[in-house]
Amino acid sequence: MKKDIGMSQVLRQTMAEAKSIKPVFDEAEDTGVNLVGADDFTLKDIRLSVAAAIQQWVESDDLSEGESSADRLLALMIGIADENQDGEIGDDEHGVLDMALNAAWDYLEGKGVSEEDVDALLNDWDGDVADRVRDLVASVLPEGEDESADIDNFAFGENDQEPALDAAYKMKMAIRKGKKVRIRKRVSGTVRLSAAQKAGLRKARMKSHSATARMRRAKSMRIRRKTGLK
Repeated sequence: MKKDIGMSQVLRQTMAEAKSIKPVFDEAEDTGVNLVGADDFTLKDIRLSVAAAIQQWVESDDLSEGESSADRLLALMIGIADENQDGEIGDDEHGVLDMALNAAWDYLEGKGVSEEDVDALLNDWDGDVADRVRDLVASVLPEGEDESADIDNFAFGENDQEPALDAAYKMKMAIRKGKKVRIRKRVSGTVRLSAAQKAGLRKARMKSHSATARMRRAKSMRIRRKTGLK
């Protein structure tokens, strides 16, 4: 029987253990794969969720006793993969979580967070670093409609997609072609999210997947096509 564990125990018991992460798509060749169709949609959907989750994380002011900012961000990332919130993280959900964490790396670096701080946050879940990163991101996040545009630009822009694709398709080794794999550790066990963490997930999803967000996005895409942008 698997034991339910809290978020702090997850950090202590599993995130400190460095493990080689299996590639999300085993059939992918080492030379790389171009994403098309459903694969491309999946990556963009994950990036939408990640950007919204980080924005919600920055806005969170309801941490429980003993819960750190790192705990809350980890919960939001787990929630992206474990949508039925049963606490079980299977192989497919680990694949989604790997992609989400690499997308989070892209997003945070894009906001000016140093590689060292992103590494300490997303691999070691350092609470002090989490507070510092949260403050920095809060200082540069746009507001209002610009906040929504920020989510869409991250998901549908092309400049920052390559690292996430590398993570999804080329994570058979800790070092590949001289480049260190960024996310090196896995979550294990059964992870139950608190009520506040689940509420944060719902708010994040409203940012990126509500009917209003989807219609705004569709309108934006139509405008981009009419103006010759892709």
